[in-house]
Amino acid sequence: MRSQFVAAVLLLVLLVAAACGGDDEGSEPRGTGNDTDYLRAVCIGIDRVTDALISATTPEAIAAVIEEFAATMRQIDPPPDLTEYNRQFVAYLEAALKDPTSVVTTPPPLPPDDVRRRLAQLEPQIPECREPTFFSRGLE
Repeated sequence: MRSQFVAAVLLLVLLVAAACGGDDEGSEPRGTGNDTDYLRAVCIGIDRVTDALISATTPEAIAAVIEEFAATMRQIDPPPDLTEYNRQFVAYLEAALKDPTSVVTTPPPLPPDDVRRRLAQLEPQIPECREPTFFSRGLE
């Protein structure tokens, strides 16, 4: 009888532990950031990659700038509706490390149109967005 009680208690403890999982301090950001900070980071990164594509003399130099951009985007806390997009964008940047010039020929992922419209309206107001067309291109 006592072993059944111990087994039941252990089962209960395991169920509670499983239900509480995923709240580690080291887990990914939950998306509490704001559009302005997110756009600022995207625009700065795009400008740096563009500059590297124009002035770098080796693929490794371009890759170093792309890696820095990916690291920034991995650490940023995106707005809630950009969390999944940010993961896709980081994956795009990481894939470009194998062929750094692919950022010219391979289009980046884009968030859903409603989110893109919101960001596109804000782009011209962000001083770091020198050419505010990243999120607005192709929108009607």
